[in-house]
Amino acid sequence: CADLRTAGELVRPVAAECGDDLPEFLSALALGAEVDALDPRADRVALLTLHAAKGLEFPVVFLVGCDDGLLPFRLPGEGRGLEGAGEDEERRLFFVGLTRAQHRLYLSRARRRTRRGTAAETAPSPFLEAIDAGLTMPVDEESAVRKRPRDRQMRLL
Repeated sequence: CADLRTAGELVRPVAAECGDDLPEFLSALALGAEVDALDPRADRVALLTLHAAKGLEFPVVFLVGCDDGLLPFRLPGEGRGLEGAGEDEERRLFFVGLTRAQHRLYLSRARRRTRRGTAAETAPSPFLEAIDAGLTMPVDEESAVRKRPRDRQMRLL
């Protein structure tokens, strides 16, 4: 009974927003509307898709996978450049991710990635070009592999 009550509390805001439109309500649930019930006071890390992050803000955001081929997404072997609306939507979602950060934003990408069993060098997402270089602080290879003293505890946030 307590689980049903909790579930009801989570979907109540979504149901109120959708009103009597059952297809819209089911669509909102399928698209991850449960994150709208995220309690910002919770002491945890939230993993979200770019779609699910709409309307939410966090003190620190890690946007990972800023590789060409992942953002914008393309299947291996497809040429560079999406056509029109597809690329516009992916670019919009990228900027949704950027604007979720209140204080700190970390963008990361892999230099080499294995996809479908094949390892390959990756290029940065073309969307990164829109960010003024003066706003970024790249991590060079030397500092990325530098060992930290064992007695120093790392802090996530």
